[in-house]
Amino acid sequence: MSKLPAVSLADDLLRRFQQAFADSTLTAAEAQDLRQRLAAHGQQGTDPAELRHQVFRLARDRFNTFQDKAVIEWLEAASALLLPSSPPQPAHSEVYFSPGTACVEAIQRFIGQAAHRLDVCVFTISDDRITDALRSAHRRGVALRLLTDNDKLHDCGSDVQQLQAAGITVRIDRTDNHMHHKFAVADNRTILTGSYNWTRSAAAVNQENLLITDDSAIVQRYASEFARLWESMADYEGSNESGIL
Repeated sequence: MSKLPAVSLADDLLRRFQQAFADSTLTAAEAQDLRQRLAAHGQQGTDPAELRHQVFRLARDRFNTFQDKAVIEWLEAASALLLPSSPPQPAHSEVYFSPGTACVEAIQRFIGQAAHRLDVCVFTISDDRITDALRSAHRRGVALRLLTDNDKLHDCGSDVQQLQAAGITVRIDRTDNHMHHKFAVADNRTILTGSYNWTRSAAAVNQENLLITDDSAIVQRYASEFARLWESMADYEGSNESGIL
């Protein structure tokens, strides 16, 4: 939409309100169009108060003439469009690096702050500090799901079996390829991702990175990918499962 002078935008808005008022019904399409034009109007730094007065005057005159209840319903819908909206809150993100304890401590906090659901998709888990945090989350009632790589179940120090034995639902891939992700989604509101493997060596000696963000668009992409992977992978039933160990 090309930028017009503020007065032209206001006149155009009033004209479109009048068009939408012709049948005393504000359709979804009309509301969407008006919302976009009101946003452009606001970007000019203009006060919507005069426009609001004109819209109310338009409805009042129509109601005084026809005593039509639909006019009041239209005015309520139009008024909602004219109310100032709260600006969206900016996303909050944090970045950590290893070696050192910054990453593992961030993971522990992330797990500890999960209130209802925690979906974990990681290559392996062998750091007892993270394992303890996951078991604590499970004990306090967080719905916890774990996706991991089948080959890493054989590794010395892998904690996946004890997590499954503790009652955490685990699924694994059954391919020759690696499920190499390292991410987690908490309450469908925040995600944790990065190169950081959930191992002791990642904290002690590796050059790794970790990102935590509540950016809703990013969260939804990771949540969708977790759901897709969860449906494609098989339940892990524990150490007695044939062909696993």
